[in-house]
Amino acid sequence: MTFKTTREADFKSKTRRLILGIVLGAALVVAEATVGFLTHSLALVSDAGHNAADILAVGLSLIAVYVMARPPTARRTYGFGRVGILTALANSVALVAVGGLLVYEAIKRIQHIEPVNGYAVMLVAGIAIVINSAVALTLSGHRHDLNIKSAFFHQVLDAGVSVGVLVAGIIIIFTKWYYADPLIALLISIFIFRAAYEIIKEATDILLESVPRHIDVDAVRNTVESVPGVEDVHHLHVWELGSGVYAMSAHIEVEDKIVSECSTILSDITNRLKDEFNIVHPTLQIESEGSACPVALQERA
Repeated sequence: MTFKTTREADFKSKTRRLILGIVLGAALVVAEATVGFLTHSLALVSDAGHNAADILAVGLSLIAVYVMARPPTARRTYGFGRVGILTALANSVALVAVGGLLVYEAIKRIQHIEPVNGYAVMLVAGIAIVINSAVALTLSGHRHDLNIKSAFFHQVLDAGVSVGVLVAGIIIIFTKWYYADPLIALLISIFIFRAAYEIIKEATDILLESVPRHIDVDAVRNTVESVPGVEDVHHLHVWELGSGVYAMSAHIEVEDKIVSECSTILSDITNRLKDEFNIVHPTLQIESEGSACPVALQERA
């Protein structure tokens, strides 16, 4: 299978899964909101609001997939990979807003507690667990992409939230302790803030062009210096262009050589970087103590 064919298959797989998530999520929101209002369950209504935000998140991820598929332009020479990072960041900020709203509503409910139908809460929460888990499973195969990962994280969190709502329904049925409803909503908000923090942190690292967490710069340096003919490496930078697409730039010091020998060294370095670190965009400048070798290599995926 060619690289182009692989990308097309990956694109179709992502879009199908995201569209399925939107359809199932919309049906769930309608059911939860309706039953929540009828039974006065804040936990159920809050879960519906959370799921509604997640539909928006999945929708943004779907738009990002289409934009990211566009080819590079004369101005956007690296393409549109970081659109997915911006989308993940926007999704996470939206999660923080939803969590804040849940905290506000839960505190109000604690101050003015209302009876809740535990059986209705359990039924809808059970359905929500099944739907959220199904959508999460459809997205799990693409969670190496931060854009899809943010949507996947939303769905996994939704399934966990629905478990919390189910627990609230059980407590209410057997104890009539209606405070379980807003307290579960507060607990849900804590998990929302935690999930949002992780995505925001990862997206911010990429936008600040930090070294990817799983790449050791010293290991990269040692790999380059182990190539025959390389004497020293400096001005070494490694960053992430988009989810899973890594770039690097460095000055490579060698003995004074002819151009053909420099090209061989560059080729060896490029192959090792790709094989060991999946760095597919290396930009390397060859230098020597006597005079700079007039060869530089900039690989494009």
